[in-house]
Amino acid sequence: MFLTPRALGAYAIVVLLFLTIRQLGTTHTSYSTSGWTSGKLSSLRGGASSVRPANATLDFQEIIYISMPYRTDRQDAMALIAAQTGIKLNKMIAGVPSADVHEKARPINKSKEDPSKPWVGVWRAHADAWRYIIDNNIQSALILEDDVDWDVNVKEVFGLWNWQMKNNNSLAENNGRGPNGEECEYGCNWDHLSMGQCMYKPHPTDRSHFTYHDPNSPAIGSHTINFKKEMKEQWHYKDEDAGVRLITPTYSPLCTMGYAMTQRGARRALYQIGGFQAMDVPIDLEFIDHMNHGRMVSYTISPPTLVKWKVFGPGDTDNDYGHEFKAKEDVDATQGGGQSKGLLNSAREGLKVLDGQFHKWKEAPKKQG
Repeated sequence: MFLTPRALGAYAIVVLLFLTIRQLGTTHTSYSTSGWTSGKLSSLRGGASSVRPANATLDFQEIIYISMPYRTDRQDAMALIAAQTGIKLNKMIAGVPSADVHEKARPINKSKEDPSKPWVGVWRAHADAWRYIIDNNIQSALILEDDVDWDVNVKEVFGLWNWQMKNNNSLAENNGRGPNGEECEYGCNWDHLSMGQCMYKPHPTDRSHFTYHDPNSPAIGSHTINFKKEMKEQWHYKDEDAGVRLITPTYSPLCTMGYAMTQRGARRALYQIGGFQAMDVPIDLEFIDHMNHGRMVSYTISPPTLVKWKVFGPGDTDNDYGHEFKAKEDVDATQGGGQSKGLLNSAREGLKVLDGQFHKWKEAPKKQG
């Protein structure tokens, strides 16, 4: 097909616009390996007029979630809450049974414990997620486990957090911007963001942090015991305090229900945790060890923006740690019968709007007589 100069120029403009649109909201600059410094403690309040809701991938390039292939119930639930809240799930990474990790591919275990323990399969699934990020040159990705819950207003929650990390991050050089003042999603120099931890401990002596107001963060008293303890004992909040978000350099996050990785972070994780190095404990404890020693640039948001959806039956866990479930007859053990704590408006609870009476049948006409 022959194109005239005019048509060729128009075609070039269309291609340029397409490529530009694809990158909007997801592009990161190349991540520097320069040092990371924590700034002085500061207290900042959100609410700037320039804050906008996050996009469909929560301002990351992709959202990945991990699920055992047989957990179609959880996959159905993930599809529903994503659709109801306008979230796009880009990729499902299949969970891996520990028995399927060949003995030659298992991370060397220095402690000589049973190498087929459940955490081996969990590690492999997360490692597959990191490798997916690396193989596809993804610059940032949110990694979720399939029993996670988030707020109905999740885009507002993440959009505000993103804005704070780009504009008010007193913990990073250049206040979260790049060396030349450039702006990146969630700041320009990080490997890992923790927002789905089930328990968190800050550094025992370095209490560098910043705070901001989030109208979608519920009262401290609505959280689990672990987070009430953290926020009250470590940061001196009260049960009735609401709208609180607090950012720290990551020190000790337990659980991996939700976290984000940059391209550089995925490479560091795959190298440091089981890929080239020995590992003795589950990956969340491995993360803690590496965070403690400053081998990743990471931030944690407290209270977390992603929480566990607990189901009161055998479907609550895929980790065979010997748990026995004896659900009572009056307890709903389905996915719909679960619950979560620490959200102002649970997305999974919000699925109830899909139930109800949406059609009324016409009554038969009364006979005359």
